[in-house]
Amino acid sequence: MVSLIIGGWVGLTLPILFSVVFGLLKSIVNADDTGISMIIISILICILAVYVGIKLFEKKIQLRLEKRKR
Repeated sequence: MVSLIIGGWVGLTLPILFSVVFGLLKSIVNADDTGISMIIISILICILAVYVGIKLFEKKIQLRLEKRKR
């Protein structure tokens, strides 16, 4: 259940985050010929999206599921 919710969160937000961040940092991405900056930025965005998804689950969704069980 947890991985399904977090996977759904990441699947919905990651394309939006990529388009916004790479649009804002277009000059950095274009200046780098090797693509290392794009890889590093992508990894940081993925880590951030997963972290926010986990915190969202812990603070909002898990509490609702526990209340429903009682």
